[in-house]
Amino acid sequence: MARGKPRLIKDLLADRGGLAGIVDRAAATDRLSRRVQSALPAEISEHILGANLSGDSLVVIVDGAAWAARVRFESGAIRRVLSETQDIDLARVIVRVRPPI
Repeated sequence: MARGKPRLIKDLLADRGGLAGIVDRAAATDRLSRRVQSALPAEISEHILGANLSGDSLVVIVDGAAWAARVRFESGAIRRVLSETQDIDLARVIVRVRPPI
């Protein structure tokens, strides 16, 4: 955003590229994360911290290296579920580890 005249909050909320766009993107990311969790066994899904699309790849964030290995093993099931339910065709699943804070 260019410096200059301040914008009204109501204008920021109405702007698709502004806060409303961020809220929409966050909601879409949350829906995707829940869909990924639903494709996995319960013992694995509780370790999914988030998921996001990056081009034709799915990036899944987990809370430990052991769980990353399990998610990688289940990547075929994740791709299949997203293809069937969300019409998302993925080239690959990338798993990243974010240790607990």
